[in-house]
Amino acid sequence: MPQSSPGGTVGPIIFADDTARSQLREHGEVVTFRKSARTTGETWWRKSRLGTKEGDVTVEEIGVVDPTEVSALAPYQPLSGFASVEAWQQAIAALNGSLPNQGRLYRVETRD
Repeated sequence: MPQSSPGGTVGPIIFADDTARSQLREHGEVVTFRKSARTTGETWWRKSRLGTKEGDVTVEEIGVVDPTEVSALAPYQPLSGFASVEAWQQAIAALNGSLPNQGRLYRVETRD
């Protein structure tokens, strides 16, 4: 179960994928897949594990999904930044070494 930190900040979230970063920058929100549970609440984002802070965000868990199922990702694909579920699945596989059978979706929204 992910930890929530409603009053403070949590560890930063990394957006290594250009498409997801562009979605966040251009639209102020993105739905992202993570193989493992992560903390939620107010935090910041960066491009890489040791990269500099790019902006403040709020991370909210949507739930557990099977990313191999198109129907699990389809409702969230428009906010993923990817042109199709298949393109999103390819990015998930590239970032994780393969397409996992389970993971979690998170909605990340920029804060002013």
